[in-house]
Amino acid sequence: MNIRSMAGLGLALIVPFSGCARAEPLSAATAESCAQQWASYVGQGKADELAKILDNSYEHIHGTGLVENKEEFLGALRSGARKYEPIELVEVNTRVLGECAVVTGKFALKVSIKGKMMEG
Repeated sequence: MNIRSMAGLGLALIVPFSGCARAEPLSAATAESCAQQWASYVGQGKADELAKILDNSYEHIHGTGLVENKEEFLGALRSGARKYEPIELVEVNTRVLGECAVVTGKFALKVSIKGKMMEG
């Protein structure tokens, strides 16, 4: 699975099945595992690992309304301009739609943006 897009107001991941280090058929469990992998990599600042699971069309919509493409989002992680605290996904709901899954849920967010802490 590659993660295609994410909305920062809550969580909405669209996960087309194509890898995400998974060999088994697409299921809610594999899609949720990929979403958890996204959360883990973002929360640990692992931009290189995250790049491997993000689709090239990835767009990240922040709670502030800022929209970043894949390279912009990864660039902020790599440079240290944006540092996330560990992310724990809760109230996760997954719908499998053919070769795609939609994963929604919530997470508490703590992020340092250019040294300024933001929570949401």
